Amino acid sequence: MISKFKELKSNLISTDIYIIIIVIINSGLTFTLFAKIQAPLLILGSNIGIILLIASSSTNKMSELLKSRLLLVKLLYIIPIIFIIYDQTQIFIRIINPKLFDDILIEWDHYIFGFNPTDAMEQLYHPLLTEYLQFSYMTFFLAPLAHCIEMYINKRFNEFNSVARLITFAFFFSYLLYYFMPAVGPRFTLYEFENLNTEIPGLWLADFFRYIINSGGGITESSVPAALLVNRDCMPSGHTMMTLANLYLAWKHRSKLRFIFYIIGFSLIFSTVYLRYHYVVDLIAGAFFAAVAIYLEPKINRLINRKNSD
Repeated sequence: MISKFKELKSNLISTDIYIIIIVIINSGLTFTLFAKIQAPLLILGSNIGIILLIASSSTNKMSELLKSRLLLVKLLYIIPIIFIIYDQTQIFIRIINPKLFDDILIEWDHYIFGFNPTDAMEQLYHPLLTEYLQFSYMTFFLAPLAHCIEMYINKRFNEFNSVARLITFAFFFSYLLYYFMPAVGPRFTLYEFENLNTEIPGLWLADFFRYIINSGGGITESSVPAALLVNRDCMPSGHTMMTLANLYLAWKHRSKLRFIFYIIGFSLIFSTVYLRYHYVVDLIAGAFFAAVAIYLEPKINRLINRKNSD
């Protein structure tokens, strides 16, 4: 039994450790809030499944069987796990901190600019620009994934691992930060959500992209006001955090796709305000915490690897 544990410990990579830590945190919250959560056993079952998946992919036998493909396998299961942990986080936030902080964020924007930045965007509205920016917003998950695939295809496995590690760490970091100032964004507080498609029209796919984003953000029923359903994930801007983290690594690793990432990435960050998803202070906070993640993650990774080697 001890030898099996040592084998598992030696094969775990930092990304696995980050997942295990957030799963333990969420499982602890599930036990603490058990009576207030719908289907707590489902959450616990999902978390046990995640731990078993990581354990089964971290044995010597599996490592030998997959060899260099093991990193790719781990990336493929990281993606759904990020979504699962996100959904769990949104359940806990409504119980732990049910207050919305949008009024404060609006005040901060006013204090910095003297007006609502989203109002100033109205003079830029054009269906073609909206179409492009809505597409850019949709690349949030695709850009880091493309970055990993590029590194893998070019057999740059250390860089592949670096991207997967930092992005996973930044995602979970942002989820923990959402507990402090839950907010739903200006499309619900400063404007009528139902008028979004007519006030900021696109050309072909903008409305469809919005529908996908709304569904992923918790807006799944038409009979309930969208503001009551939507997830509370505006502060800080996770889109800004993950995008800047990916851009930093694209620059550091001299990715062949880096100029595409730069164009799409900065377009994405701009789109968060243009499309009324975020206040500008969300972006400022997202940029700050992206820098914190970029600074902290390599240090934590070195600490994990040092302990694993002991």
